[in-house]
Amino acid sequence: MSLRPRTVDVVDETFVRARPATVRAALDEPGLLDRLWPGLQREVLQDRGTKGVRWRAAGDVEGRLEIWLEEASGGTIVHHFLHGRQRRGGRRWVQQHRRRWKGGLHVIKDHLEGRRPRGGGL
Repeated sequence: MSLRPRTVDVVDETFVRARPATVRAALDEPGLLDRLWPGLQREVLQDRGTKGVRWRAAGDVEGRLEIWLEEASGGTIVHHFLHGRQRRGGRRWVQQHRRRWKGGLHVIKDHLEGRRPRGGGL
């Protein structure tokens, strides 16, 4: 097992049938990102309003983190990026990060698209 930090690159896109401002409001729910991204402390580098947020990440991964909200026909494409050097957790951490993010975003998507009541699962 190597003690050298390894590079982490996570890229995800999910279409949500809602306006960017509505998606952003859902993502701004207090504590949500802490639950979806445990082990990552964030410092805002650029708050782009309804276009998303860029952070400096520290903790399990040192690098940068972003949610980019792209307006698309009929809704919003939610892009998620995490790039940096992993300090703790190994490959399993990356798999869990992806699973938590995608699962949490799908709870938001289902709620905003009328398939799940508010608060169901997060």
